[in-house]
Amino acid sequence: MNYIIQTPSARRLKEEILKSVESKADGNGNGIVNWQCMETDGADKALVLTEGQWAEKGCITLTQVAGRNELQVRFFYWETCEARDNNDDKYMLGRFTELLLSHFHYFIDRIIIE
Repeated sequence: MNYIIQTPSARRLKEEILKSVESKADGNGNGIVNWQCMETDGADKALVLTEGQWAEKGCITLTQVAGRNELQVRFFYWETCEARDNNDDKYMLGRFTELLLSHFHYFIDRIIIE
């Protein structure tokens, strides 16, 4: 699945999401309690949904698209996750969309899902 966020500033949106998740609150002071950041092997950060079964499934990465004001969003399973379902990525990306629209809607021009 291809999930792309078009935004006036991909760098700023990525920084704002990661900073807000780490501090557990967005720029307006609204709480973000069901997500956390974790460092990946490449010293980048990934987002993990901490509630229920989703914490055991995988993570979401945000990658700036070179030369464009877009963030590419990807869901990756943990290597240890044995219970995989073809709909897991859709549920995780749906929960991520909820995070975006609740806390960062003013940074988003369009979300494209292909």
